[in-house]
Amino acid sequence: MIVNTDIYEDAQFQSPTPIGMQVQIPDGVHDIELSWDRHKAYMRIIINGQTWWFKEYLGKAILIGADNAKGRLHLRAGARIEGETLIMYRPLDAFPHELVKGEKRETTHNRLCYRRSDQKWRLRDERMPWNHPDALKIVEDYVGDMNAEWMMEDTVAHIYHNGFIIIDENNVAHLYDSDLV
Repeated sequence: MIVNTDIYEDAQFQSPTPIGMQVQIPDGVHDIELSWDRHKAYMRIIINGQTWWFKEYLGKAILIGADNAKGRLHLRAGARIEGETLIMYRPLDAFPHELVKGEKRETTHNRLCYRRSDQKWRLRDERMPWNHPDALKIVEDYVGDMNAEWMMEDTVAHIYHNGFIIIDENNVAHLYDSDLV
């Protein structure tokens, strides 16, 4: 994959400072808020008012929706922190996200990120040329089965979905995990 050095005006860069020790995330499945912490310069999750920070993310979760005004993703998953890595897993009894009709974007390296300047969500195919007309889609919301990663070497606030996506008639991006379809 070719990494493009062009960045958006609101890019957030991760702090090189170690996060330090954190308490363990309680066992079980949680409602989780995921966002970029602009003050600490780390990605974070919030569960029941308690915050954990991370520099790398791996795993699967149910993506309930996005908060456009605040730039937050709302997830349902189990979670644990190992060092500076967040690992999430779907509830075992969760049903796969229902297939919808719309514009299908095939399985690729889809970047999910928030554009703070206009409070919109971006869906960018990182394997397409930067200026390709279909590489970037601005969407109203994300929902579905997130199969995501964010490697520690990527110091910009990015989350990638590895699966296909269907954008419905309301401009909502439905995420699908190929392992579940």
